[in-house]
Amino acid sequence: MGNANEPLYDGLDTGQVIGPDHHQFRLTEQLRSDQFGQVWNAEDMTTSTSVPVTLHIFNPTMLKYQGFIEATKKHVTLSKKIKHKHLAEYYGMFRQKGVLLFIATEMLDGLTLAELIETGKAKKLTEKQQQGLLMQIAAALDTAHAKVGQPHRALCPEVVYINKGAGVKLSGFAFHEAMEEAADIHDTTPSHLPYKAPEAFHPNPLSTRADVYSLACIAYHLISGKAPFSAADDEAIRIHKELKKPGKLKAPQWEVLQSALATDPMERPATALEFIKALFKSTEDDAESADDEENPTPLSEEKKGFSLGKFRIPRGGLVSLVFVFGFLLGFALAFYMGSQNTADVANHLSAAELQIENLEEDLGQLEYDLQQENKQHILETEQLQSSLKEQTEKARALHKEVIELKFADPDKLTVFTDQLEDGFKGPQMVIIPRGTFIMGDQQLVGDDNELPTREVTISHRFAISRNEVTFNDYDYYARSMGRDLPDDEGWGRGNRPVINITWKQANAYVEWLALLTGEPYRLPTEAEWEYVARAGTDTSYWWGEELEAERAVCGECGNEFDGKLTAPVGTFPPNSWGIHDMNGNVDEWVEDCYQDSYFGAPVDGSAMLEGGCEFRVMRGGSWFDIGRVIRSSSRYRHPTESSKNSWGFRVALDLPDNTTEE
Repeated sequence: MGNANEPLYDGLDTGQVIGPDHHQFRLTEQLRSDQFGQVWNAEDMTTSTSVPVTLHIFNPTMLKYQGFIEATKKHVTLSKKIKHKHLAEYYGMFRQKGVLLFIATEMLDGLTLAELIETGKAKKLTEKQQQGLLMQIAAALDTAHAKVGQPHRALCPEVVYINKGAGVKLSGFAFHEAMEEAADIHDTTPSHLPYKAPEAFHPNPLSTRADVYSLACIAYHLISGKAPFSAADDEAIRIHKELKKPGKLKAPQWEVLQSALATDPMERPATALEFIKALFKSTEDDAESADDEENPTPLSEEKKGFSLGKFRIPRGGLVSLVFVFGFLLGFALAFYMGSQNTADVANHLSAAELQIENLEEDLGQLEYDLQQENKQHILETEQLQSSLKEQTEKARALHKEVIELKFADPDKLTVFTDQLEDGFKGPQMVIIPRGTFIMGDQQLVGDDNELPTREVTISHRFAISRNEVTFNDYDYYARSMGRDLPDDEGWGRGNRPVINITWKQANAYVEWLALLTGEPYRLPTEAEWEYVARAGTDTSYWWGEELEAERAVCGECGNEFDGKLTAPVGTFPPNSWGIHDMNGNVDEWVEDCYQDSYFGAPVDGSAMLEGGCEFRVMRGGSWFDIGRVIRSSSRYRHPTESSKNSWGFRVALDLPDNTTEE
């Protein structure tokens, strides 16, 4: 039987406006339907000028599965961090009140590589066009690897879009979990399985060389016309199966391709670009040798560079030359999308040659930027102790500025509450000012996982609940959704913080709240949580360095609740931003996956979502903990399906950039 959401989903039509009130889109053209839902081109109506986008609208049946929503959210969060001209740009995940959930990306107006292969158009690509296509995928992969330090994991022709005139747009980064959830729901086969590396059949963390293997499978498929493995082939088959050399490949190329398909990841090329450059190097060498036989060049001239028509390319710029083929691919593939006029293609190729010098300059700048980034990382590591003093001074200066904000007066807070149903209201939310702070253990009294301290800038708009989520809040949700009510340990429900909550239960609550209200509620990120807990301070607690009676609930705070039970929310004074119980009362789940240090952690306030996420971060300490554990920088980990009578949470909400602070 269908649900109430399906009529709207099934009735989506050109010209229809969808999306939350603060961010809406007008549908312009349906591109396709797939196992996830519908794909539409649309116009973003919230921008000053119309911006074309592509919307991936999920079938409402998918929204019944928490695992799918969680995996999709992780995919979008990670994809928004990585930028490259051949990576599809992600704008965000949006909800229409209680009905639709969809992702917005830049417009993807071309075919996917999977469609190009299935329709037979891939067979018409020349070797140079194949090289250009694979070079663009490789460049996108290596950029993403450098930024987030983890593999794509879902690399396959289905996630490679080919835009007219722009070439490859790679999508689907870390979308493997959602793809596998969707396959289970619809009893289908995930499209990335034939391209999966042998080590990906195990739960252990993967290196980026798993993507080199997947790219090699795509190259084999593109060149031979047949995928090297099927979805049913397990790890053992991928290790022992002897692949046949595609007839179009020369022996040196086959050796390179086989090295990329090595069972041992360390035997594969280190990067995707290294693999593709080596794969096509032999054909370039052959062409160079033939040219040398017809037009001998003095040794002194050979050392200067290589000829390309009337152009002379420095030997150091040969690497850049292969990027030209990526540029050519956009033109060549546009040809296959439109006319079959070879004269047009020749004109495009001539125009592309004129871009060689610009491409060399771009490559040089990229190499320089990467070198500088690596130097900066080494410098930051070596100078950690010396920078600690400087960061602490910045934090004190920041504190002086922040305490002058209007949010220092709780009476001037910008507070709002979303109306739910039957007159029931959601958690009371407080808009948080933007700013910069020093995150981590500035006093060096905590654990190693609170280091290194670093400057984090919160430039996005968000709100956080004034109190921890109460039994009143959670019980309303649980009864509405037919979920079990958590045990209150006999301490009372009502206005006490909800306890005995797992991370998955907390996340399910915010997803329900988001769908019900049409607003992007979520768990706070770890950086957002500490930013609000500090409220502009650099001390162990928002009130100072030492515990004080009647400030918080903990095992040694000096009040009637110490080590016994929770206190009703708001029993003790709020911090200077008007937020209660950030220190003590109940431990609070946040969005981040646990990492044992802050090395490589985001500095923009976003969540750390790398790794297997077996453990999630918890903050704030509880009624049970010693005073050291309720410090603003204290952090610890727990499994996502575990619960305890000191574990609860609070909620956060993304706000549009045009929201004003009153």
